[in-house]
Amino acid sequence: MEQPDLLVQPASATGRSSLRQGIPDRQLCFCPRRPPMKVLISAYACETGRGSEGEIAWRLVLELAKRHEISVITRANLRTIHEEAFRRDGRPPNLEFIYFDLPWIFRFYKKGRRFFLLYYYLWQVGSGLLARRLQRATAYDLCHHLTGGMDWMPAGLALAQGPLLWGPVGSEDTHPVLRRRLSATSRLKDRLRVIARYAMRYLDPLVLISGRRADRILSHTPETMPRHLAGKMLPFTQTGIEETPSMVQPKADLSRGGELRLLFAGEFKDWKGALLALQAALRFFENDPSARLTMVGDGPLRSEIARMVAAHLHGDRVVITGRLDMAGLVEALNRSDVFLYPSFHHGLSTVVLQAMLTGLPVVCLEGDATGRTVKQEAGITVALRHDRDPVADFAAAIRRLALDETYRQSLARSAQTIARKRHAYAALASSMDQIYQDTGSRS
Repeated sequence: MEQPDLLVQPASATGRSSLRQGIPDRQLCFCPRRPPMKVLISAYACETGRGSEGEIAWRLVLELAKRHEISVITRANLRTIHEEAFRRDGRPPNLEFIYFDLPWIFRFYKKGRRFFLLYYYLWQVGSGLLARRLQRATAYDLCHHLTGGMDWMPAGLALAQGPLLWGPVGSEDTHPVLRRRLSATSRLKDRLRVIARYAMRYLDPLVLISGRRADRILSHTPETMPRHLAGKMLPFTQTGIEETPSMVQPKADLSRGGELRLLFAGEFKDWKGALLALQAALRFFENDPSARLTMVGDGPLRSEIARMVAAHLHGDRVVITGRLDMAGLVEALNRSDVFLYPSFHHGLSTVVLQAMLTGLPVVCLEGDATGRTVKQEAGITVALRHDRDPVADFAAAIRRLALDETYRQSLARSAQTIARKRHAYAALASSMDQIYQDTGSRS
């Protein structure tokens, strides 16, 4: 294993003062001032400007660095992105990045998505061995495996000493109603995925060590986690939203124009629900003379989606944009009235919170992380039943929003409030801060 590339910015007395100033005033009034902790975080993805898990980690570590002395082990290829962000916005005094990657031959064979899971597994091992050395030198109060939210892959920090917080991790199961609608190839892939996940959870020694070593486990899918870990588990959804013009532009006027403008944004893959969104919209179009659907994204199902659009009587009301950059996505959200996101076996996506904060009610499936966030407060969740057609039920949800503008706007306002109050990164970091204190005090 090659020696890691280190970039160390030690905390200073000034940094500790800044950290305490980051605690909300109401906490300073009613709670004793607690000393900052030294926390070592593992975040395979941690970058700004590209959304997804990397953006979540970036925003969280910035917030956590207002409260604690944070060191983050992450990929070496993110150094340039970090330095550019620090030149633009300044470097937090209590945040350091420690850059680590496997030797070049591993990176060569990982290019694209080839052997990604193998690379990720080995990266966890290597970063864990690095963490052991760092822990001996620094004596961190807590180790936190933050990103790489798969409960069936190891936490490299389990190889280090001291209290360990693992997560949020988890994995969704494909609902049987949806599995029946998949192609034979996709059903086979899903079955292999279930077998591989089971084998890793119960047979892989490093995954077993991760569960055994963890003092607390945060999970966004507690219902699918192994039962023997239940005593350590806390439900937690880490996906947040930053109300900045580059990420979202909330609508002040929530009224719609003449036509109902539907939006789907995500990869064109089975588990993202692109086909279900399209089928439901086309079903709805048969009884609505003016509604339109914009589909933002690309992927393996693009050709099939294009064929369905071309063959349908109302296909001319569907626009496929392909992938858009963040500015294009923000613009598409602002031009829309309802966000369709029938994803499954996936955590809460950032784009859902972007849609909510923009002022779009979300139509999604019931029972996963997205459904638990939306409930019936920020949109409509569609239950999956063996005796029901999910396309018809999804189309019915769209129809309800189309026919009751007062209801649609009330959901839109509620969506904005929920995104702001429950999913702001400051609120998430405050909750995580309490978990840090509890986990550290138990050890």
